[in-house]
Amino acid sequence: MNSQNTNAMKPELKILLIDDNEEFRVALRHLLASNKYDIIEAGNGEQALELMNTDLPDMAIVDLDMPKMNGIEFSRKAKKERPGFPIIMVTAYSQFYSSKEIIAAGIDAFLQKPIDGDKLVAVIQQLRQAGSRLN
Repeated sequence: MNSQNTNAMKPELKILLIDDNEEFRVALRHLLASNKYDIIEAGNGEQALELMNTDLPDMAIVDLDMPKMNGIEFSRKAKKERPGFPIIMVTAYSQFYSSKEIIAAGIDAFLQKPIDGDKLVAVIQQLRQAGSRLN
């Protein structure tokens, strides 16, 4: 296989974006796609766990406060299934959750909404460089 041109066309990472707010997902999808990331979307943690097994994302960006399964519960289950799986937690409501809960869930990075796009991309790159299974 000729790898000279295929690398330029292949997305850099496959990111699972989990948020119950569709407007937020759309905005973040555009930001991440413009940075050559392949995006998979889920509206809640239950749907996201299913997509983890079928679409095999490289990392997740997950909202903390969601119905059905919040970001902490998703993170605990995702880390149990895939221990090295990088997770970035985002929220506008961090005051409702303790730092201990967030740390115990195995969150790799935490960003406050509204998201600074440059900071998010920098965090993704840092996790990618530090990640065990990411190339």
